[in-house]
Amino acid sequence: MSGIEVTLELGKNVFLAGERVQGTWFVNVNAAAPVKVKFINTYLIGATYVEWRETNYLRRDYKDDEFKSHELYTRQVTSHPVNGNGKQLAPGYYKYPFDYYIPKDNMHSSFEGHHGATRWFIKIEIGRPKPCSNIVKYKCFTYLAKVDIDLPLYAKPMTASQERKISRALGFGDAGSVKLTASIDRSGYCPGEWALITLDVTNGTTKDLDQPSAALMQMVEFKGNGEENITKECIRKLVGTKLNKGQQLKWNNRKLTIDPVPPTSLPRSSYCIKCLYYIEIKIPLPCYNEDIKLLFPITIGTVPRNHKKRQNEMSPPSNDAFNNPDLSNTLTYREQKKSTSRFEYSSNTLEFPNILYTPLTAYVVEYTPTASGTAHSTSSLKKS
Repeated sequence: MSGIEVTLELGKNVFLAGERVQGTWFVNVNAAAPVKVKFINTYLIGATYVEWRETNYLRRDYKDDEFKSHELYTRQVTSHPVNGNGKQLAPGYYKYPFDYYIPKDNMHSSFEGHHGATRWFIKIEIGRPKPCSNIVKYKCFTYLAKVDIDLPLYAKPMTASQERKISRALGFGDAGSVKLTASIDRSGYCPGEWALITLDVTNGTTKDLDQPSAALMQMVEFKGNGEENITKECIRKLVGTKLNKGQQLKWNNRKLTIDPVPPTSLPRSSYCIKCLYYIEIKIPLPCYNEDIKLLFPITIGTVPRNHKKRQNEMSPPSNDAFNNPDLSNTLTYREQKKSTSRFEYSSNTLEFPNILYTPLTAYVVEYTPTASGTAHSTSSLKKS
């Protein structure tokens, strides 16, 4: 038996909570004689699985410690009749349609990470009598939770400052101080947009300093067997010029592009995986001095600012419509930026397969900040 494939309705690959997932499995039996079949089932499954291993030299069996966790969001099953002579399929083509709905619960978006993954997929299993093995095929799709950046709480700029004295040598003496003040224009973004970064750093020391930088950082918390494993990855980085002694450096709304990364994990959407982001402003200091770091927690969403509302949610036109253009027509989906290492563990018992798949994420193309938004951000920075 060969030629098994799945086709989703309208070629759709991204689904939201409550949406309908329809499609058809096409089964081609190209054997010379009828094929015996015990059952034909199709499934919609959404689950998170985490696993990592650590070397433990105290174990007598010399095996690694294993850390695992699993969450099942939905498992919907359809049993199809065997359209043949009894429990046999004659040579030919067969169609097995499926029709499911994504639950409306708080669930984790599709995600592929170093120690775990959240995968949503359609599965077909054709049971064969022994000694034949069952035929199992999968088709992954992307589920995205609604992380709405078009909320007032994400529109406010963030500002922080820090001053640090540094030593002359080996941690002794006083070589002066370095003062850093930095701001970002808001705390929520969608991939494709950019964060506007403003900083003012003064090197009031007798030493030359390396380049200041601003980086978009991803932090993922994996949990297994009650233990936690945290990974951090730099997604994108801006680097300035070297800061000589007595020199001052200023950035005014420098652009840090938000790459197509998975959205921030919603609260209580997963016990196993939590994906978070922050922007790190860093001033490297000489040896025996701790670097200056300012961390701005941000949210990466799936609904951008000024996104077009549904017809029944739209408000009457106002002057704000001219200052806040609709970006819905420029919203698309792109493959998520791949992690530095692929998650390769699987579990047959938990029905979590090892599938090579890159999920999609919401992406704003041709992004341009609104004039009113930029002016608001600039005035806020001046006040700070």
